[in-house]
Amino acid sequence: MKRYYFTITYLPKNCDVSLLAGRCIGILHGFMSSREISNIGVCFPKWNEQTIGNELAFVSTNKKQLTNLSQQSYFEMMAHDKLFGLSTILEVPTEQNEVMFIRNQSVAKAFVGEKQRRLKRAKKRAEARGEVYNPEYKFEAKSIGHFHSIPVSSKGNGESFILHIQKIENAESIKNQFNNYGLATNQTFQGTVPYLNTLF
Repeated sequence: MKRYYFTITYLPKNCDVSLLAGRCIGILHGFMSSREISNIGVCFPKWNEQTIGNELAFVSTNKKQLTNLSQQSYFEMMAHDKLFGLSTILEVPTEQNEVMFIRNQSVAKAFVGEKQRRLKRAKKRAEARGEVYNPEYKFEAKSIGHFHSIPVSSKGNGESFILHIQKIENAESIKNQFNNYGLATNQTFQGTVPYLNTLF
């Protein structure tokens, strides 16, 4: 099975790589949602403990869709202004390690603010049912593991939210099923991408 990819490199020296990644993922989200497709994955070839890196790659078995994605006006404008380096569509070489970049929504639940919001919602629901609210919610520290956070704006309602992303190495088999952000999830979407880190 042939797969293809193109990379976006953020060229300014001291740019906010998470913010730019969020904008790129937002473009992908609109592209995939409007076409009702789920076969384009996101890869961060320069991911490490400190940063997601200044490069992002989009991977798919469908070369034509990748070409159309690479021609989105935001990418072309950023490339024209010398803010992005945009590669051509390339074939994924063999012998690449497979990884999963997972959107882990349980990360958000571990933050105190999120827990308090959930408690408030539970209290409202209990009171609406005419029950006395008596929470037995324990604030326990969960071991989440390493993750990076990327801010994304929703074009639909204009609201911003955070994608908490984790990298799972040595994914066994190649799967091309991603959510609308080009990411795997803990259950439904188990898409893998070639890590591509050895190519740069």
